[in-house]
Amino acid sequence: MKGRLAFTVFLMAILSATDAAAQKTIWALENHGYYNSILAEPRAAQTMVLFPAGADSFPFAVNEGAGLVWDISVGHEVPIVGFSTSKGTESPTGVAAGAFGLGIWMPLSFHVIEDMGKDDSNPILNTDYRFGGLLKAQWGLPDNTAGWSSAHVAAKFQFGHESTHLGDEFTLGALRVHAADFIRVNVSYEYYDLGGAFEPNVGMDGRYQIKVRAGDIWLWRPKNGWYGPELLQPYGRFVAGSSRNHEPYTQFEIYRAPSGNSTLGFILSADVRNRTIYQYVDVPDAARTNPREPTEWSTNVMGGVRQVRAGAGMMGKLSPTYFLRFYHGVNPNGQFRSQSGFREFGFGVHFDF
Repeated sequence: MKGRLAFTVFLMAILSATDAAAQKTIWALENHGYYNSILAEPRAAQTMVLFPAGADSFPFAVNEGAGLVWDISVGHEVPIVGFSTSKGTESPTGVAAGAFGLGIWMPLSFHVIEDMGKDDSNPILNTDYRFGGLLKAQWGLPDNTAGWSSAHVAAKFQFGHESTHLGDEFTLGALRVHAADFIRVNVSYEYYDLGGAFEPNVGMDGRYQIKVRAGDIWLWRPKNGWYGPELLQPYGRFVAGSSRNHEPYTQFEIYRAPSGNSTLGFILSADVRNRTIYQYVDVPDAARTNPREPTEWSTNVMGGVRQVRAGAGMMGKLSPTYFLRFYHGVNPNGQFRSQSGFREFGFGVHFDF
């Protein structure tokens, strides 16, 4: 009910804006910068590789202790169709000043994390799959207002499904070494993400592009929780279902575009969210649920340089961003979200298609 009400209010606001709009330009299968994901957003539909990075030990690891991991995300927000009002040339981060844009995207992504070095087989620890639909709207504020060269306010509504899976080799090792304690939980759920943003571009020609955002991820079917109470392993056993059904977040990003003959821009990106710490309490049946689960503010900070290349885009060259990353909080990987105080840090590359 809350999800439907929020979506209805969101659509009413959009329709009221479009009624007053003038000429419209309709587009299809084109990239437009309405509410693009920030670099540090976990599980966003974007492609990046974190090279062998330091990470804390995972629960049920064959060889416990901190070690190295490969952390890889592959994805893209595929633009489907949309329109913008004709108000002149678009700004570096979206619609032109005084214009309005609305579009539908299909975000598709998967994430995999692999153990490196502690086990001879280098097992896949976990994979996450996400897909869904995404509605994004953006308004361009008037130029030269309050000191910015251009600015936007924006909103999004995303509905999606996430399914997570432990790696087979990891599972077999856990069964061998931790037979008495190992459980396998089916973390799979539908969610909606409702967010808003203020994005001013300041300095000469909007060189400093700033994004300030806040939102909340809600379970679409709260009674089903983040995971199924019936365990996949051992079969026939149950854990208490989850009761907390949302995770609020806030985001900040600043990007300094290249100047002069330079092709390098500097970027600092941060995502902070109040994540649920899953509680797998053994119960005799599936009727019971946990009391409200504990939470932990989880922070993902990334900073580095972006190489801007001529002809970049889906059909052109890649524009890579080279970054350092530090994460601290709830382990973001599948059923390991029962682990708090998890840390990961390392060097990586993000590829902007």
